[in-house]
Amino acid sequence: MGRPTDDRPSRIVERTRELGALDDCLREIRSGRARVLMFSGVAGIGKTALLEAARDRAADDDVRVLWARAPQSTAPMPYALMRRLLGPAVAERGGPAALTGAAAFAAPLFTPSGELAAGVDYGCQWLLASLADDGPMLVAIDDAHWADAESLRVLADAAEDLQRAPLAIVVTTRPTADLAVQPMLSRLATLSSAGLLHLAPLTEAGVTTVVRQAFGKPPDPSFARACAQASGGNVFYLRELVRPMAAAGLPPAAAAVSELTAIGPDALVWTLRGRLGELGAEAGEVARAAAVLGDDTPLRDVAALAGTDLRQAGLQARRLAGAAVLARTDPVSFPHPLVRSAIEQTIDPGGLGVLHARAAEILRAAGAPAAQITQHLLLAPPAGDAAVAELLTAEGHHALMTGAAATALHLMRRALAEPPPPPDRPAALLALAEAERAVGEPAQAAAHLTEVIETGPREPALRAMADLFEVLYDIEDQDGARRLDERALDARPYGDSPAELRLRAVLLVRHANGLVTRAPAALADLDVDRLPTDSGEHRRLLLSAAIQLRAAGACTAEQFVTYLRRSVRDLPADRPLTYWEVLAALNSAAFLAAAEAMTDADAVLERLRPDVARLRGVAPDVQAEWTQRTVLNTLRRGRFEEAGARLGEAAEFAARHGLVVYTALAAYARGWIELERGNYAEAGRLVLDGPVEEGIAGALGELLSGRPKEALRLLDLPTDPAAPVGEREIEFESHLVASHAWELLGDRDAALRAADRELAIRRRHGPSFRLALALRRRASFAPARTALELLDEAAEACAGTPRLPVLARVHAARGSAMRRAGQLRAARTELAVALDLADRSGLTRLRERVAGELRASGGRPRRTRVTGVGSLTDGQAAVARLAASGCTNREIAEKFYVTIKTVETHLAAVYRKLEVSGREHLAAALGDDPQISG
Repeated sequence: MGRPTDDRPSRIVERTRELGALDDCLREIRSGRARVLMFSGVAGIGKTALLEAARDRAADDDVRVLWARAPQSTAPMPYALMRRLLGPAVAERGGPAALTGAAAFAAPLFTPSGELAAGVDYGCQWLLASLADDGPMLVAIDDAHWADAESLRVLADAAEDLQRAPLAIVVTTRPTADLAVQPMLSRLATLSSAGLLHLAPLTEAGVTTVVRQAFGKPPDPSFARACAQASGGNVFYLRELVRPMAAAGLPPAAAAVSELTAIGPDALVWTLRGRLGELGAEAGEVARAAAVLGDDTPLRDVAALAGTDLRQAGLQARRLAGAAVLARTDPVSFPHPLVRSAIEQTIDPGGLGVLHARAAEILRAAGAPAAQITQHLLLAPPAGDAAVAELLTAEGHHALMTGAAATALHLMRRALAEPPPPPDRPAALLALAEAERAVGEPAQAAAHLTEVIETGPREPALRAMADLFEVLYDIEDQDGARRLDERALDARPYGDSPAELRLRAVLLVRHANGLVTRAPAALADLDVDRLPTDSGEHRRLLLSAAIQLRAAGACTAEQFVTYLRRSVRDLPADRPLTYWEVLAALNSAAFLAAAEAMTDADAVLERLRPDVARLRGVAPDVQAEWTQRTVLNTLRRGRFEEAGARLGEAAEFAARHGLVVYTALAAYARGWIELERGNYAEAGRLVLDGPVEEGIAGALGELLSGRPKEALRLLDLPTDPAAPVGEREIEFESHLVASHAWELLGDRDAALRAADRELAIRRRHGPSFRLALALRRRASFAPARTALELLDEAAEACAGTPRLPVLARVHAARGSAMRRAGQLRAARTELAVALDLADRSGLTRLRERVAGELRASGGRPRRTRVTGVGSLTDGQAAVARLAASGCTNREIAEKFYVTIKTVETHLAAVYRKLEVSGREHLAAALGDDPQISG
């Protein structure tokens, strides 16, 4: 497409490569593919001009443009860039109240005086997706190095998740030392859809072009060479260098070379210092006040900081604009960030801090938002002001609640430097430790929590202990956790405060797992039947108490499930769930699934969907845990294809947020799939990439890798048959793994003893599917008649389980036993059932074995069904149904709180299985199947 031209000289010189990249970027999004383009270079090199060109080209092509410049700030307000970027689009749609679906989570960001809450990031991402749904869109961000990390994370997530949307993100930046911002910029620049271009200085030919534009005539070659040397090829410095000469009417001749002086950051400071000296002291005060307050500040605030009245400030601002110090007078703004920075450098360092302190006072008196005030307090010297410490602490807490951990870290460190009054110090240290843990500084978090434990009052000290247990888990400091056990037990956390409830819950679970060696009776002295469920902490205590009762043999499997159900009953529906409510419900869902209450577990996970999505920015581990639990339940039901699709998303999310544990868990889940399919070597490799610090996982990986001795060492099971049963023996199938390990070592007697102990545990504690597997294993050691009786019991035990792989294995073993017993007709029926279950679950090795048994019993295996409506998984069927009804991929993803990429994966599988080319054929292909179209 041709570009319109005019007679104005171009501000862009020697950027053919960059302009070509912009054109390619816009061409790609018109084809429905997302692109990211990043221009990097030093200040003044011409990045903003390229961004303006991108906006102009997009407008020429009828591409929607969202544009924002990140304001210069030490610790920008969370989501400040998103507010600038998306605010006009929200207003266009009718304001924040008009936002619907997942985008409604972003409404507080655009509500005047609205309190930010968890979920703003998720809402902004879906708002971007919704806008891109309307047609091609350019998101243009200037000076991204000054942006808040939270907004950049939203952009990076959107770029990754909307790869097939007509969305272009063009960013200008320069290197930054900000430890929160730089990783986000790096992530944007290294996406598969991204291009990174570093802007080089102008050549002498380019300098000649700029000088000719400035003077309106070709310069003498010696003058152009001198300009190139003095400016270093920096466009901004070059224009500043020749601007006064051109204004004075001097020609760009060889004789004028002596008028040139080298210009750069230091020289610009001296140039502006001289310019302000010519304009007078009052103009200098206004310029310095404007530099401290920043672009887009109302003139009245500048006047107050400069110590003058509004009329006089207006007069001086106009004079500054005439001297090219200001670009705009009310609100004030500078022609370039370098000018503002240079003006700031005309203030001595001590005076700069004092001005920022005064700016904070002025803004506070004017009723400015707290976040705006704290921008200046961060740059002001500590003064022992309790009110300042209180404001910084409150904003730090607020930043934590919205997922802005890096901002919280800045604020809490500055609050402690103020410092706060001694009674407020423990609360500030707790918030600082939370921020440190969130940004990956667990050692510092542990040190600050330890200080609270040693010096703080009871309630903060108890909370610090509960938090410290989590930090010690993160850094795998078991010795530290054991030392903390003693201190926590000595504190007797048996009251009803949130900190006591949390700490007691931790200690109960550690006691159940045999980690607490000296547990007083008072720890478990709870009437579990009467424990309230008023809060997330109460629900978690109920769960922990039930786990402890089970480990002590004081409740049956049925009672345990009853407690689990009560811990998730009546979750509030009239408000968002708290973090602790979500965490307690997630933990309960895990135990419900393991206890064979799969329907309950699935219902809990479904109930938690929106709250988990809302919290994913604040607590990404909650989203990772929810996805992991959902994947495991899908695996348990034998839906391996669907689980594999979810695992891709899970691993990507874990890697994105540095959640190493969940990256390992995703590998373990993939290993489980390979194990079920019979690919033992690959299963062993993947399981060992998982969380092998858990004895059962490492042991299983070693067993599958052909190292049974190492598997037994890791299991570390009791050798005395009369030894009490531990919580880990109940929770995991440790003795099944041990039985197979002993058999591989040729010790069939030890293998039988392990199988007997597993069966005894399952007869006492269940659940039914594990009892079925224990019976199946025990049957492999029994004579034919006894084996068949055991397998009959196993089939009865697992008759109602939704775990198709378990059903397939039990029916396969029972059918084989029937064939060996000469019951050929019954064997064929049983093996046909096993074959169908193996087909539905994709258990390839088991299917081959069952097919062989079926042929040996006189039957004929049917062909595997790989296409048609019946081959769709539940997830694929749900997506297909919505797509057939006219929903877009974005609408489907929004409904299920998954990424658009996940929907695309499901649809690709649907098209392949239904043998159609696109969504327009889905309705006909789905037909009247009640499972699909109902």
